Amino acid sequence: MASSLPWLMFYLISQLHLVLGQTNASNVFIPEANTIISINLPDDGSNDINFYVSSPDWYQYSAIGFGSSMANSVILVMYPSADRKSVTVSPRFTNGNTEPTHHPLRITLHPGSELSPKTGQMTANGTCHSCRNLQSQSAPFNPAIPTNNTPTAPIMFAVGPNSGAFSTDDLDARIRRHVAHGIFNIDISKSIGPGGVGTPTNITQHVTFPDDGPSLKKSSNKAATAHGILFAIVALAIAPFDNLVAAFLGRKWPKLHVATGSIYFLFTLGAMVPGLVISGQHVLTSKMGTGHQVLGLLTVAVMVVMVGWGVWVRRRAAGGQEVVGSGGWVKQVHAWGGRGIWVALLVNNGLGLKLSEQTRLVMLGYAVLAGGIFILLVPLYFCLWRCTSARKPKAAEEDHELYNMPSIYDHEARFGYGRQ
Repeated sequence: MASSLPWLMFYLISQLHLVLGQTNASNVFIPEANTIISINLPDDGSNDINFYVSSPDWYQYSAIGFGSSMANSVILVMYPSADRKSVTVSPRFTNGNTEPTHHPLRITLHPGSELSPKTGQMTANGTCHSCRNLQSQSAPFNPAIPTNNTPTAPIMFAVGPNSGAFSTDDLDARIRRHVAHGIFNIDISKSIGPGGVGTPTNITQHVTFPDDGPSLKKSSNKAATAHGILFAIVALAIAPFDNLVAAFLGRKWPKLHVATGSIYFLFTLGAMVPGLVISGQHVLTSKMGTGHQVLGLLTVAVMVVMVGWGVWVRRRAAGGQEVVGSGGWVKQVHAWGGRGIWVALLVNNGLGLKLSEQTRLVMLGYAVLAGGIFILLVPLYFCLWRCTSARKPKAAEEDHELYNMPSIYDHEARFGYGRQ
């Protein structure tokens, strides 16, 4: 009995250590993303929020947000540090469904924050200082930030796309749109207590979900998808077809070119609208200064001028009015302007793929498709041009002979009447 007393004392001390080490925290495990999130609200009157986020580094970032929607919410974004030995936690703010920008909140990272070289797991064990008191500051932060006055508080989470080798210490680094997101509610009463988040596990506790469970919802970007697909159709199908019609059928059937040109113009405007919508959602594109945006706007502007040019020429011709230079530079400017617009669209689609950080496979596939269509159509243009050019001198010669042929009623020419 006496010999077992030391072992009993050791057991009681170890259990006492576990009890003292326990903390109050809401913990959630998201199996689809292999992600653990834990929230603790210290009861020391500091209005801090202790947080723990662990997520794989194959995501560009993992983020949690205090609130039920992105508008007017504080968002903590975690991504690998520049040396890929630790993590960077960037406090950010957004006023809508837009890319959040850095806000100078004070974040402290505690021991255990790392990027594991073995598992590739990003872990942030930190404190967001005075985050529960942000609604009293000048910025219109979301009042749903966890406080002691509500029974539950919503927490958003999201993960970014596959990052490749993304790693930086920049707190205002550009991040791409999240590929999946979700939301859960923490139990305030179970989350208040000393000691931080403790040692989070893959057990979900003190958390409720608006839906059936802690599942990630796939994020969609319908505007970006529509923008890309519509402009691909315009550049790879409608534009080259309209150029063929204008060059070789427009003279004989002008209304056909009017129809194809109108479809071409309306499709281009329709493709531009969702592009303008998504431009306001990202910091880089919000000022309309990227190469893709500048070239796109210039292309559309030139297209508007060419459409107006063609309408002006067509109306004057229909009214029997002479068009200055109609046989030369006026039509040539309209024709070559249309061809230049097509080339600009092909190039700008590639710039758009690069701007949206598409994979090399996607960009290579588009380059092959666009190059193949261009190589196929250029010889076709040349052959048709040679055929139509060969007909023009022959037709002009026939017209000249017909014009100079004496009429059967030209008696003076035939019989010499009227000659002196």
